[in-house]
Amino acid sequence: MEATDGIWVEIERSESYLVSSMYEEAESLSSSTLKQIFGDIDVLSEEAVGDHQLHDLLESSGMVLVQSLPGLGRADEIVNVLRQVFGEVAAIPLQVLLTGICLQISNGSYSGVREILEEFFSVCVYKDNHYIVDDAGLSIKGFPGEKISLGIDEYMEAVELYTFGVLGKDSNNVGLAISWAEKAALPEERRQGLLRRLHSLLSLKSANVQEAASFEETSYDVMNTNKSLANDEVDCVLKLSKQHEPWSSRTLSLRLGNTRFSISRGKVALSLVGLIICYALKRKRAGSILIIRRQMESTKKAIVDFWKLAFSYQVNPLAAIQSIQSTTTT
Repeated sequence: MEATDGIWVEIERSESYLVSSMYEEAESLSSSTLKQIFGDIDVLSEEAVGDHQLHDLLESSGMVLVQSLPGLGRADEIVNVLRQVFGEVAAIPLQVLLTGICLQISNGSYSGVREILEEFFSVCVYKDNHYIVDDAGLSIKGFPGEKISLGIDEYMEAVELYTFGVLGKDSNNVGLAISWAEKAALPEERRQGLLRRLHSLLSLKSANVQEAASFEETSYDVMNTNKSLANDEVDCVLKLSKQHEPWSSRTLSLRLGNTRFSISRGKVALSLVGLIICYALKRKRAGSILIIRRQMESTKKAIVDFWKLAFSYQVNPLAAIQSIQSTTTT
């Protein structure tokens, strides 16, 4: 029991890493634990009380492995990693396989999913209301002589994942899923229930495809109609533009002797407008100069008059002395 107890300790450590979001440590320890299990499978088989304990060791380590890979951004590698670590598809515990596939699909990757499920179905045999995993590779890896047994409910989980999750995702493969279910080794009651659901899915997808096709056709017709209307409007505008030629684009013919000139009326009009503006500015300028000249002459005249007045007033320089003498005499 020492080897088994030591492996359980390692599994608990890897689980604690996973819970703590230490995905790299969890992936590394779970992978090494699985390698240790396969390396000591003879010893573990002798210590284990029945095959279920060995199965529990593989399942617990495998669940830590598949759950740690998405945390490392390696969800699209889950199927390939399971193949590498377990070697044989039959050696992968079913719950580990289904959990890993669901995690990979949820990240948008279907790489290798269909192939590994089909390989799993190929090694399962239905017998006496249960399934037996019958693969010669298991005995080569040293698994106990007893066959791995699966219940019907467990097996149907893989069947539904394959038919609905893998084939059913594509409307073109629903018919393939129906054909597979009709031929697969399934209990008849489960088969009929599965076929009813698949036919319902096919009808739903067909209706959606028809609606989508009808919508696309209607949209195409509307686009063509709008396009033709737009073309008609453009043609109409072009015709009107040709019929109603602008006045400015018409030409004016002038003849000087033997020489004939053709000038557009628009250019003539622009030239006339320019001349009128120049004439108006010139008149305005002349008026402004005249006003300024008149103001300057008026100012000059006022200054001249002021100086004439100032110098025409005669001042007697002896007036002050005479006034002083008269005061003294008195």
